[in-house]
Amino acid sequence: MLTYLNNGTLTLEIHLRTNKQVDPASFVPSNPCSGNLLKGFNDEEMSDVAFEVGGEVESAANRRKRAKTTPTTFHAGHLILKLNAPALADMCRPGNEATVPIDGVDPEVFKMMLYFCYGGKVGKEELAANAKAIIEAADRFGIVNLKLQAEAVLAKQTDITVDNMLDNLLYANSKNLALFQEKIMDFVAENGDRIVGNVSFDDVPDV
Repeated sequence: MLTYLNNGTLTLEIHLRTNKQVDPASFVPSNPCSGNLLKGFNDEEMSDVAFEVGGEVESAANRRKRAKTTPTTFHAGHLILKLNAPALADMCRPGNEATVPIDGVDPEVFKMMLYFCYGGKVGKEELAANAKAIIEAADRFGIVNLKLQAEAVLAKQTDITVDNMLDNLLYANSKNLALFQEKIMDFVAENGDRIVGNVSFDDVPDV
């Protein structure tokens, strides 16, 4: 035993082997299309249409009031808009040097909407803070999936009460928000005794 000691220390050399199979697919890169599209987001050289967003924006608290915003120019590819925001694409022609004016939309909301068209994700905090504004813009320009995402957030964060039930119902009906409308109608079904005699449904359109 002493012959294996080196200055009184026993040194062991250990070799380990694993039978775990490595998946070759883990080394294969994913489709870069989405990432490449985002590289062209708001890039003037890679775009063929431009929008000037700003001017007057409707106030969420009181739609009769309008707030002034500083106009902002955004650049986009017409083909991408045609695939993801058809109503917005119909407002412009590729190669036209004139910018298309967009009123009634906050520039930051338009930026989020355009980013979504390029394959980007709008964060939950941004959706929560701008739910109705995003719904308005997405509904206006035909961006269905973004509208549904904002609606889901709006439905989750809105507490329905007897006092606000009718206003929310009218809003949901005007924007075809089926999920939000379902939540409101569930509240009506559960609180019918509190609503009858306190809320008039004369202004609710037939559905």
